Amino acid sequence: MSKNKIMTSLLQDGRIIKEGFSGIYFLVNGKKLITSKEIHMSAGGDPKVFEAWEESQKNKDYFSNE
Repeated sequence: MSKNKIMTSLLQDGRIIKEGFSGIYFLVNGKKLITSKEIHMSAGGDPKVFEAWEESQKNKDYFSNE
């Protein structure tokens, strides 16, 4: 299977993906991963884990809190 087919399969709108290292849940939207405390918790995530992750991301250029 080609890389493009794998990525297309993984990045289907509405799919929930749990990032293995941080344990944060993301929602696929337009081939982008988005998250919020609500998305994370509705997928079964711990709110304290999300809060710690969010705090760790605040000074990174690619982090958007919109």
